Amino acid sequence: MVLGTPAVENQTVSTVAKGNVKRRILIIAPNWIGDAVLSLPVVDGCAQFWPEAELTVLARAGVAKLFEARESAVRLVGYQRGNGPHRIGNLFEMGWRLRRERFNLALLLPNSLSSAMVAWLAGVPERLGYSTDCRGWLLTNRLRDRRKERGLHQVDYYLGLLRSLGASQVDRIPRLPLKEECIEMGLNLLSDMGIDSRKLLIGVHPGAAYGETKRWFPERFGAVLGRLQKSGRRFLLLGGPGEELIAQQISTIMDRPPIDLVGKTTVAEALAQVSIGALVLTNDSGLMHVAAALNIPHVALFGSTDPQKTAPLNDRAMVRHPEQISCTPCFKRSCPEDLECMKAITVDEVVTAAEQLLVEMDGGDEEKR
Repeated sequence: MVLGTPAVENQTVSTVAKGNVKRRILIIAPNWIGDAVLSLPVVDGCAQFWPEAELTVLARAGVAKLFEARESAVRLVGYQRGNGPHRIGNLFEMGWRLRRERFNLALLLPNSLSSAMVAWLAGVPERLGYSTDCRGWLLTNRLRDRRKERGLHQVDYYLGLLRSLGASQVDRIPRLPLKEECIEMGLNLLSDMGIDSRKLLIGVHPGAAYGETKRWFPERFGAVLGRLQKSGRRFLLLGGPGEELIAQQISTIMDRPPIDLVGKTTVAEALAQVSIGALVLTNDSGLMHVAAALNIPHVALFGSTDPQKTAPLNDRAMVRHPEQISCTPCFKRSCPEDLECMKAITVDEVVTAAEQLLVEMDGGDEEKR
């Protein structure tokens, strides 16, 4: 199999992007929900810049559900986690499967070697991505790795691929317009819970798959909800498998137990649940980015990670990050410093932020949705 002419560093000349050809574009999506949300401007930018192009997104099953729930003309190819291209046998099978589609441009959003390998095996003649993970030889159009660039938001990191092809005037705000059936799912849930108005419901995501350094403490979440509960509001605990204990710890603290759906929902159901709330309280997580893309007001708590790189791009978000703690951001999954960054975020400041957002909404800001 011919690799093609090796590209020079930062080469962005593309006959597909700028030529008069029928564009069949493969977008290989990131592997996590939050990263996938941050990559949505790339998908939308392709549709905007090349409205006649056929766009296909290759995504892991859970991430594919995010794209399926979204109003979009993009075609999806999903795969189960254990059957993904990161396994050598599956990699060849996936490549040959995609080869039949005759794509002529691939945008590689993950930085992995396997994503470049599958695009090469698929016979895509132009393969654009960052030169990381020893994969530069598999790319025909490669860009210098910018991950350590100070202040570079992840959205702009992904959009760097598109901008290198000349698509500079694209919207950088991730947007998640849900299909009617997903919206209906959320409204039915509201009715099933006996809640008359979305103004009374607050979504809470106290977990984070990344690790303890992204998780604020259950007892502090419980204390916040206890103080907000006095206004008659109800709380919906959200999260995935493995986060059930956190939800249980919060529930035992509260006088009136919240509605606990942690680990009990599909991706589509989780999207619907986030969409029906007046507010979301969340750690830096995939559901934080979902709330931002749905334009739901939210308080976002950052510990070991950097808001400059992954803060929600939404003017209805209030980010709390202890900048006075010298060791943050460290990006570690476990902490040798007794989670000082998370300890520095107080119950009072989270309650104040939540109440401010609720007052803004109750004051007539709801029409912005």
